[in-house]
Amino acid sequence: MNENDPVQPCVAVCTEKKSASIDANQGRIAGLDGLRALSVMAVFLHHTGLVPIHGGFIGVDVFFVLSGYLITMLLIREYDKKGKIEFALFYLRRTRRLYPALLFFLFSIAIYAWIFKPPFDTSLEIIPALLYVMNWVCAFGSYDAVMTGHTWSLAIEQQFYLLWPIVLTLLFRLCPQHRITVLINLTIIVILWRVYLTNIHTSPSRTYCGFDTHSDGLLMGALLAHIRRSWMEKLGKAWTIAVAYLIFVLSTNSGNDFAVTSVGFAMTAVASATLIAKILVAQQSQLTHLLDWPPLAGLGVISYGFYLWHYAVIHVLLYSGYEQLGAFFGGFAYPDTAMLASAFAVTLAITLASWFLIESPILKYRKNRNL
Repeated sequence: MNENDPVQPCVAVCTEKKSASIDANQGRIAGLDGLRALSVMAVFLHHTGLVPIHGGFIGVDVFFVLSGYLITMLLIREYDKKGKIEFALFYLRRTRRLYPALLFFLFSIAIYAWIFKPPFDTSLEIIPALLYVMNWVCAFGSYDAVMTGHTWSLAIEQQFYLLWPIVLTLLFRLCPQHRITVLINLTIIVILWRVYLTNIHTSPSRTYCGFDTHSDGLLMGALLAHIRRSWMEKLGKAWTIAVAYLIFVLSTNSGNDFAVTSVGFAMTAVASATLIAKILVAQQSQLTHLLDWPPLAGLGVISYGFYLWHYAVIHVLLYSGYEQLGAFFGGFAYPDTAMLASAFAVTLAITLASWFLIESPILKYRKNRNL
């Protein structure tokens, strides 16, 4: 998770012209890394099952909106500058950013399986994650991907990355003045399609993990990248309501139950977009300063790797690698706090190793070569 959006927030809000556009040469957007960190921590805590974070899964939805926004802004900037989007270079950049950490993670899973021989097929764990199709594996309940099942969200983002440059190019060329209208309609179509499938009793896993049914957050992020700064300012004024809603989902069973409904998905995406809008237009606000607290922002920078590793670490440390429900319903001899701290520390340590030894050197090489 993407995401965790993997794109680094190296952009800043500029004056209102065509939209609340982004100039990637003006530096990072304060607060977004902190929001990434909170999102990935919500997912982490939810997956441990050791704290009452009922709706921590909404951290994924925050990542979706943020990913849709940042990727769209980068593509808009490229189109404005070059008059086109260079698909090959875009896909190459995405591959260089995402695959090194993923390959390291999957290689480690293969080594773990070779040494400890857990009762699951390693190929069923690795291949769908490698090909970014885990969301469809989960959607149709093909089998339980014990160690890599969480890559369903990364698969949805990657499928969006694959299609969105083409779609955006068509919008620029065929209906440049109506992009917002088209995006709104696309978002509504996704929501209505999800409602329809739910009403005919399609399995929840299908509506939750399908790209066609869970891409409205990405589209809302793309929509956020198109609106004028004045509209973004108006949207951002409702940020306290958005935060209250997100806390309601995180901390209550009723909020959790609502968030997994067809309408709840959309509401979470709207709340996420509202909070992001506030950060974008209020870079000097107390909220942004809080989110830009260095330890929090630092975790946000490495959130992609943290998301990759946290699920497997939790299973190995708390589920014995393959007992899926052990941490949620089993008894443990150690205090919850100790188990939680251990899982976090191990995940963070491996994430930092991946960042400094693999991801960061590749990013620096790419930057030095202007790739």
